Amino acid sequence: MVLVRYLVCSVVVFLITSSHLALVALASEPVLIGLNVPLSGAYSRQGEDQLRAYRLAIKILNSQGGILGREVVYSVRDTKTKAGVARNNALDLIRDEAVMITGGSSSASAIAQAEVCQQEGVVFMAGLSHSNATTGRDGHRHSFRWFNNGHQTAKAMAGLLADKFGDGAGYVFLYADYTWGQTVQQSLQQVVEGAGARTILKMPTKLGTKSFISLLLRAQKARPDVLVLVLFGQDMINCLKQVTLLNLRSEMAVVVPLMELNMAHSLGAEVMQGVITSMPWYHGMAQRYEGSRRFVDLFEARYQKKPGSSAATAWVNIFQYAAAVERARSFDAQKVIEALEGHRFQLLGEEEYWRSWDHQGIHPTYIAVGKSPAASRDEWDLFEIISSKQGEELARSREENPVALEPFDERPQGEP
Repeated sequence: MVLVRYLVCSVVVFLITSSHLALVALASEPVLIGLNVPLSGAYSRQGEDQLRAYRLAIKILNSQGGILGREVVYSVRDTKTKAGVARNNALDLIRDEAVMITGGSSSASAIAQAEVCQQEGVVFMAGLSHSNATTGRDGHRHSFRWFNNGHQTAKAMAGLLADKFGDGAGYVFLYADYTWGQTVQQSLQQVVEGAGARTILKMPTKLGTKSFISLLLRAQKARPDVLVLVLFGQDMINCLKQVTLLNLRSEMAVVVPLMELNMAHSLGAEVMQGVITSMPWYHGMAQRYEGSRRFVDLFEARYQKKPGSSAATAWVNIFQYAAAVERARSFDAQKVIEALEGHRFQLLGEEEYWRSWDHQGIHPTYIAVGKSPAASRDEWDLFEIISSKQGEELARSREENPVALEPFDERPQGEP
């Protein structure tokens, strides 16, 4: 009897020890995150800044023990600012067993990745994506977007534009002819016309356009009060240089609905001064909020430059995904999504949250004007924040955005 008890106890101890060793071995296995960013093409500056922030955030996570005790490793792909490439990259990363994919500085790329990740049951945290469609008609259960959208931008700018230019002001729009430019242009046109303004002319442009001269001469001939450039990345840089070359700002105000620091820095204060714009985050928030100050200080110490909003969205995505996994105590996609939906957090500024029904991040939008060279303290001090609007005030209602996210797949999802 004593021998039997001894053998039974020995077996139990062996099983417990074996299970413990298995858990230790599991915890030592790294977990892969896919970074799918534009490192070439019109939006490459934004992709490079995203990658800097991703790498820094992951390094910090690993210094704190990783996620659920597992080291985070990453694999980088270049979307080339092309939706088709972004889609194929996402598939490759999923085959490599990435538990989450993030990145991109084009809404077309974001939408393409979101579709793939939905089909494959992998969480997608969109990078810089501003189209209404990303969390609207093309929204998915497995995708989240922290960056604000065109509707939010248009509502944030509405009062300023109405007050500054008045009823009856004439607008000319140049816009990128794909989902982002189209939806932002439509939102802005609706807002300004609702305030009594007139749309004189709207002209689509191809992504990667080098010369906007002929379009700008048409705009000049139309004699608008306001020229709106719904352009981004290198396209915006090229166009604004040519606006300055033609001295159009002596004849009309210039509005760039969405600004990113790396675009502005390429142009400098001489060109940026007086341009009216908006952004979901600016490094100047470091003067107001501890979270932004920590991010800016760490980023600048590592890279000797200020981060833009593209880097900020990468920072939020990594830390929010990691926190959701920790709350869920699992990398299972459904459990992580449930941990994100409706979650409130404070990272870069005021409390914000992920909406549960469309997965849109809700936080302020900042209205800014370009500083003069004399007013800029350094090469990165390019904007004065003149107002801000709360996310709740700007976000689309359910009636305005009747998106229906997919139900969860009832089949069990395995751990990586």
